[in-house]
Amino acid sequence: MNGLFAGAAVFALSLALWGLGRRPRKLLLSSTDASSVAALNRVQLTLVKPGLDMAGVASGSASQKVWTSPTTSLERLTLHRQLRDAMAAGPEQRLDAVTQAGLWGHVSVMPMLRRGLHDSDSRVVFAAAAAIERYRGKPRAEVIQDAPAPRNVARMR
Repeated sequence: MNGLFAGAAVFALSLALWGLGRRPRKLLLSSTDASSVAALNRVQLTLVKPGLDMAGVASGSASQKVWTSPTTSLERLTLHRQLRDAMAAGPEQRLDAVTQAGLWGHVSVMPMLRRGLHDSDSRVVFAAAAAIERYRGKPRAEVIQDAPAPRNVARMR
């Protein structure tokens, strides 16, 4: 019986210490005034320039040039070289390069668009994501074999 009483005493003591050692819980959002946060959001929204969209790229058609796709192989090589050089330059040039690569839509610019997804400038990342969106969901060309592979290649040697 002494073991039973000792176990009950230890259990009661641990419950008492656990109840005394707990801190009172704070109420969620007790120190945040929602009206001041909403006022701050309204002020920040008024500071945003009205001519910019979410990617930060000017949405006015007057600032965008008419872009034509290259027709000859020399023009394609020149454009690819210009885009590669622009990707190594500053953020504005990288933004222009990613935008042009998205307008071109050629498969050879996919590495540049993937590199643009990891850029430090958020405008370049948004433009690269928008440009790479056209490639999503397209199936790749399937390789068609003329004859099926043999069942046991090791026995053919």
